[in-house]
Amino acid sequence: MFLEQYKLESNPFAVAAARPVFASHSMRYALLKVDELLGRQIQSLFLSGSPGVGKTALARQRLRQLKDLSISWIKPTCETREQLLAQLLEEVGPGPVEGTPGELRRILEVFLRHQAGNGRLALVVADGLERFSTPVLRELEALVQARLRNRPIVHVLALTRSEELVAALLPQYDGGPFARAAHQRLAGFTLDETRSYVWACLRGAGCDWAEELVPDDVVLDIQAFTQGIVGDVNAICCAALDLIAARSTGSHRHPKVTRALLKEAGGTLNLRYDASAWTQPVEELSPEAVHLSDPGQLRLEAARLIVSSGRTVVAEVTLNRPRMVLGRDDSCDISLDSRYVSRFQNLFLETRDGWMLIDLSSTNGCFVNGRRVREHKLRDGDLIAVGHHQMRFTGPSPKARPGAEKLRAEAESDTTLVAARPDTLARQTSH
Repeated sequence: MFLEQYKLESNPFAVAAARPVFASHSMRYALLKVDELLGRQIQSLFLSGSPGVGKTALARQRLRQLKDLSISWIKPTCETREQLLAQLLEEVGPGPVEGTPGELRRILEVFLRHQAGNGRLALVVADGLERFSTPVLRELEALVQARLRNRPIVHVLALTRSEELVAALLPQYDGGPFARAAHQRLAGFTLDETRSYVWACLRGAGCDWAEELVPDDVVLDIQAFTQGIVGDVNAICCAALDLIAARSTGSHRHPKVTRALLKEAGGTLNLRYDASAWTQPVEELSPEAVHLSDPGQLRLEAARLIVSSGRTVVAEVTLNRPRMVLGRDDSCDISLDSRYVSRFQNLFLETRDGWMLIDLSSTNGCFVNGRRVREHKLRDGDLIAVGHHQMRFTGPSPKARPGAEKLRAEAESDTTLVAARPDTLARQTSH
């Protein structure tokens, strides 16, 4: 018995230990992007994040659920162009073939075109992209650019810790409307997610006193040492439980993990203590943070956006041009100076039938009335969520519209929108 006082037969945070299925808010968004990749809505998906954040675990968990899918999992140990082509031929191609690199590539492309013509998806997972050699990267780029009737013959899921590399490669992998490339960042657990994860792992291993063994003040320190990176959470919890098990052997008292013991475990792992990890990210917009480029002459009855942050209306923006881009970049028609907004977040497009809202592959996604959308025909009174902020759309309508004061009151009554999770978000990944 590993820790008899708590009925733990083994350390639930050990490397090979089975842990309950758990996914963070960030991972659920990443899973949506993976589903878009598997649904052929995008061709190349870059998943970035700190080491140990769970990129590989998320990919393996999702792909494990699929059948009849040709997958080639490429690792940095594949150092040459010849090694890459040989592995691709064996795993997503016709099988081992002898020949020069040029011949091997032509054979692979012919086979993949035949598979794509028959509706079969070939997926290449590039794990640890920042450690790939230049010849391997170039060969992958060439394969991504191969087409059958303007559509890709292979799809790529790239896992990397380097966002600079993603920024450099993304334009080369983006092949237009039928071969889009997307980037999704994986963040660490929030404090609440870390607390739920640690206690769920203990309960899953048979411990009925998880809150007693790892008290809440210790969870705060776990978050401060790890910043919610799941690999580090597992490592520091494993080390702490090993220490407490060694020191409580033969004792009948119920030991518990203390802050001093956790500090000792963190020191052995060379983890840095960062108290700022306790605080939840909160941001409020100010009127000065909303900018409208070239306002021009306002039109009577033009559609408007009432921008609010928390419970406060901070700005009103008139949609006085047929195409207006909203984002964080200064070149956008509507610029929101907020870290929760992508550089190019949404497009507001005026059509004969009214205004359309189109998501520009933003990191945080686009939500209208609590539902994630890619395109949405806006209606008078729709509530659009942008990061932690909201915009109430008001436009011409055949019915009598509520007055400006009423719309202001509705905007102020809205708390920060918590987006409803679609059914697809129910899929989770284990660590």
